[in-house]
Amino acid sequence: MKLAPSLHGEPPALEYMTVMTVEKVLRKVRAFARLVIGNRAQGDELVEDALTLYLSTDPDPDQADESYAYLVRAVCRVLRTSGAVPRLPIDLDAEFAPLLGLALDTREIAALHLGAGLGANDIAHLLEITAEETTAGLDAARAALGAVVFDSQMPTY
Repeated sequence: MKLAPSLHGEPPALEYMTVMTVEKVLRKVRAFARLVIGNRAQGDELVEDALTLYLSTDPDPDQADESYAYLVRAVCRVLRTSGAVPRLPIDLDAEFAPLLGLALDTREIAALHLGAGLGANDIAHLLEITAEETTAGLDAARAALGAVVFDSQMPTY
């Protein structure tokens, strides 16, 4: 899904920057959702639901950078309320498949680190959990994936 300016011709600078910021955020949120759920199509559906919730708040274009936290929290809420579980066929890369055996909260921590490139402090703040819970989740994900895979899978944007 691509967001496009609504005006014909050259979009105003603020509108263009807002669209670019939201598209960058959506790439990270998609990576997060796909790793958590283990299925590209279902992950994209979660992001669409989260984006619908976000847009329903009539967001301020000047605060587009803050959309990331809202969208990740919305994906988490949708996951918890829908009872979404990984479904077959799993289209997750083989090295990430062990994540699907972890609890949802641990998958969320791992996905924010591996899929969105967030550090432990940012994850704790975003998910509103303690640093110890974040560290434990990252340790569990590292154990499930193996140190070599875990350490080599930071995203590039």
